[in-house]
Amino acid sequence: MNYINKGKRDVIILPEFSNVQILESIREKYDELYGIIPPHITLAFPFDSDISNDVLESGLKETVSDLKPFKIRLKGISFEWDSRVNTYYIFLNFVQGEDTIIDLHKRIYRDVLHEELAFDYRPHITLGCTKEKIELSLDEEFEAVVDLLSVELIGENEESNIIMQVKL
Repeated sequence: MNYINKGKRDVIILPEFSNVQILESIREKYDELYGIIPPHITLAFPFDSDISNDVLESGLKETVSDLKPFKIRLKGISFEWDSRVNTYYIFLNFVQGEDTIIDLHKRIYRDVLHEELAFDYRPHITLGCTKEKIELSLDEEFEAVVDLLSVELIGENEESNIIMQVKL
């Protein structure tokens, strides 16, 4: 495993799906983070910042102060080629809630981290990666209500340490 993110923080959503075992069976085969962090949606990718945890928490609270809990639905798999690492990422795709996730992502980068990303953000849950495109399908739907954002501190061995949570 490549430990490039140790010591960094990120902002994630940890959806609670009633049928999560289906996702975990796929992740066990293809995701090196299986067993280290549950299925999640990354809103702010691992970052180094001088922003204190207190300032980060108050900024997140202010950023989401007008948002109410919202429903997400995901279904279907897509493959995203990453030429930087010559790998296909296996994504679980959004059916509902994608616009709200994109808005949250933009708010966090603009209003809290004061940064801009150089690429378009596409909400998803990563189920793993593979060097070759494989035959894999998933017909089940996954639904959850998002009512909490989590800030993770990534540990020495890429383990997930939730250091704060902000309610919507």
